[in-house]
Amino acid sequence: MKNVLTKTFLTLALAVTAGTPAAFAKGKKPKHSAEHVAAVKKCNDDYNAAIKAARSLKGKERAAAQAKAKADKKQCLAAAPK
Repeated sequence: MKNVLTKTFLTLALAVTAGTPAAFAKGKKPKHSAEHVAAVKKCNDDYNAAIKAARSLKGKERAAAQAKAKADKKQCLAAAPK
């Protein structure tokens, strides 16, 4: 009886350990379309240009320009095709 229980326990332990990595494995992320990639690149380029232009300003104007650039980027990314 002890031998049967030991073999059963070992078999169950092996099955649980073998099945654990599969349970935590993540699926592959789908690739974005070429239009999406181009739109995101354009948004990032526009944002970087706006931030670069904002660096020439001072004080509240600079903060406002940076905030506007950040908001524009967020809106642009939301409008990008999926």
